[in-house]
Amino acid sequence: MDDNCLVPLPINFNCWKHHAGFIKKQIESVRAIKELEELKVYLLKIGESQMDLYFGRLSPSDISEQILSALHRIKIFEYEQYKSWLSKDGKDFQLVELKDKSVWALRLNDDIRRYVHIHPGRYSPHTVRVKATTLKTAIFLLCIEQLGEINPFETETVNNIRKKYLNEPPLKSFSNASGLRRLIDLFHKRRGLKLQDRKRVCGFSRTYVKLILGWFGYKQFFFDCRFERFFWKRANC
Repeated sequence: MDDNCLVPLPINFNCWKHHAGFIKKQIESVRAIKELEELKVYLLKIGESQMDLYFGRLSPSDISEQILSALHRIKIFEYEQYKSWLSKDGKDFQLVELKDKSVWALRLNDDIRRYVHIHPGRYSPHTVRVKATTLKTAIFLLCIEQLGEINPFETETVNNIRKKYLNEPPLKSFSNASGLRRLIDLFHKRRGLKLQDRKRVCGFSRTYVKLILGWFGYKQFFFDCRFERFFWKRANC
């Protein structure tokens, strides 16, 4: 497992806390270590608060490069320039929108080498707001699933893991409506599908939606280029 993602200086980015794609890769690598106690050390980086977790397609390096490009366009190349820019509106942060429309908060980090601290803006596109304990529990469950030790998830199993590895109180239930269940589904559906699987699922969906809409005479309206791009982007296809 990786201690953190690799991003260029002077960016500081906690990927264990804010990047679902990075977390997914760490879950997949658990087969190599086969030691869940070691995972607890990495999860300390998540902390104990709520956070916004990015599920978009940009990699940590892509995000960092786009943010640096945005800073360079407004002539910010050094620490003092960056510090002055952050506080220009009487705030201690600024927001930057990336090409995928996600919004990122930029703050000042204590480390002079990595003084540009970044994280997703609250309720930004391509993010979900999640509690730290929920994210930690989801990671442990997905790692154990990766090892082939549990399937499907049940309330008793979830609570045993929370007690053994996280020292957290039990959940009353593990229903499809719970925040934990929804988060696990996001990891399964949004990052877990292989590219060819995603194309197959989306291709099937497009074909039948077009047939249905065509039957009712709405094909020309609903599938002009602009609407189709919007519709399938929202469907994550």
